[in-house]
Amino acid sequence: MNNLALALGTFDGIHKGHLNVLSEAKKLENKGLTPAVMVFDRHPQEVLSGKKQFLLSTDTEKDRIFKENGILPITVSFEKIKDYTPEEFVLYTKSLGAKALICGENFSFGKNSSGNAKILFELCEKYGIIFCKAENEYFNGSLISSSRIRKSLEDGEIGKANDMIGRFFSYDFPVSHGNGNGSRWGFPTANQKIPDTFVRPKFGVYASRALINGIYYPSVTNFGIRPTVSDSGEAVSETFVLRFHENLYNENLCVELIKFLRSEKKFESIDSLSAQVIKDSKKAVEIFDSLK
Repeated sequence: MNNLALALGTFDGIHKGHLNVLSEAKKLENKGLTPAVMVFDRHPQEVLSGKKQFLLSTDTEKDRIFKENGILPITVSFEKIKDYTPEEFVLYTKSLGAKALICGENFSFGKNSSGNAKILFELCEKYGIIFCKAENEYFNGSLISSSRIRKSLEDGEIGKANDMIGRFFSYDFPVSHGNGNGSRWGFPTANQKIPDTFVRPKFGVYASRALINGIYYPSVTNFGIRPTVSDSGEAVSETFVLRFHENLYNENLCVELIKFLRSEKKFESIDSLSAQVIKDSKKAVEIFDSLK
């Protein structure tokens, strides 16, 4: 692919700051360039530190959001480029077909993060590449970052996280077979096992919505270890999709968390659990309908 306006960054979570970078790439369509984004096959910090990262978005979610924004993803091996000098990195982007490079104000690149936005600008001038720098985005007076969003999710502050992301926090993992208890009790749930490399929002119950075949449905999601019915300690997302009655097994279900309703707790009986699910579902539907 040639004539790319290539957005640079890590793009974990694709928050408002990232969207600014993508928007600058999109503007260059009027110069005949194709807006694109460099996507790493592994999170840079995972490669550099050897430690697992708690990601904010799956690869399929990233692809969906890029597509919605009219951006072409270009997947690159971070292992391959991690030791490039800044100049070698810029030459590598040229080999990919980049005619323009776009980054945020705090962008760093090259071995040991030796390159920054100023150096990228100078190298772009040297090699005849258009350079664009996107403005930072702030929330409550502080710079929006993936780490701030991750902390808000872990603290159950889903509203703050969503404000910084610019949309509802979402994930899309395959729906797996559970023990069937939900169906027997009248509230069948879509169970999704959460990889240990994915962020853990605060355990509890959320008003959510599920994206199925391009249509949003109200739902209520329990994210946690299900203390009433399980002792495995394994993190699972259980979503009761309302106004929908079809089988979702083995499908990738996109779940968006809208509002934290309550902490996860162990109920004394199935009847008390069922009564609470009814209350949670009613709240979730009210919240969903208020979005329209």
